[in-house]
Amino acid sequence: MPQFEAPTPDPRFSGIGPFTLVGTMSGTSLDGLDLARVVFWKDTSTGTWQKRIEDTRFISYAGTPWAEELPAAYTASAAQRTQTSKAYSHWLNAQLKSFIGTSHVDAIASHGHTVAHAPETHFTLQIGNDPELAYGLPCPVVCDFRVADVSRGGQGAPLVPVADALLYGDYPVCLNLGGFSNASWDQNGQRKAGDLGPANFILNPYAQALGHAYDPSGELARSGQLDQTTLQILENLAYYHQPFPKSLGREWVEAHIDATLKPLHPLTALATATEHSAWAVAKGLAQAPPGKVLTTGGGAKNSYLLERIEALSGRQLEVPTEEELNFKEAICFAFLGLLRLRGEKNVWASVTGGPEDGCDGTVLGDLT
Repeated sequence: MPQFEAPTPDPRFSGIGPFTLVGTMSGTSLDGLDLARVVFWKDTSTGTWQKRIEDTRFISYAGTPWAEELPAAYTASAAQRTQTSKAYSHWLNAQLKSFIGTSHVDAIASHGHTVAHAPETHFTLQIGNDPELAYGLPCPVVCDFRVADVSRGGQGAPLVPVADALLYGDYPVCLNLGGFSNASWDQNGQRKAGDLGPANFILNPYAQALGHAYDPSGELARSGQLDQTTLQILENLAYYHQPFPKSLGREWVEAHIDATLKPLHPLTALATATEHSAWAVAKGLAQAPPGKVLTTGGGAKNSYLLERIEALSGRQLEVPTEEELNFKEAICFAFLGLLRLRGEKNVWASVTGGPEDGCDGTVLGDLT
């Protein structure tokens, strides 16, 4: 097996800190951009990483061109994607400048927005990682975290479990309910993780068909009738019976789930999709160790979805403070950016299925 070789560390990020980083996240639910400014430092007595959230901001895509241009990029030509990526990078740059203002920031870590993910063909694409992203910013910008792992043969996802282990180690299991559900936990001294199933990515469209932006508390789904035949079809999909590591993308939903749900009335589809999402999480958690399940992401506000997960899994889900619930992924990408600048592993093969660990991410900006 190839040996891990870290890139040259940036000396400004050596030592125990503190280091102030801004993380960004734009997920498959397409609701908007999350930004978090976080201070990280190492506890000298325990050697563990600590954090303090300084500021957060959510910027909705509603009312911006990105509500249409980001989903359009999923099926656009390579040339159109390049143009969209440059424009999105420029927009991200403006949002970062506004968010940072006069605050001190040592570095920025930006996820971009995934428009294609096919790791089985060694391909993934996150737009918004162009040089325009870093123009005029006073610090290095780390971006494009996934592509190196995918090129090595890994899934390129999920990446957050590294931060789960190093920042949220008090929780035996970390569960995120975003566009997709994913979870991570320690098993025999290694971090295990994977995408469990679709979540908000299949719930939001049916809530919108019923005249709502989304179904935050799950009351619409609670009032609907389940279609048991459809549930059985979805539960038999091969993905759910494959071992970890594994990851999902928009393409998989379009190929395997959309056609099954779309013939149903929107309310029936929403109720059925919610039940299926809960079932997929419960199936995944069955492999996890006992104990508290830290639950974050937009789906953690869906009380009906949480009820169904708890009922099907027999697990108790613990929802943190509002800031942590909403911005955990942005916080985690800020931390992954810090590890990249320190020349330390920020992608684990045990999580992505790649042949080796990596210190991944492209660094933009003047590092001298």
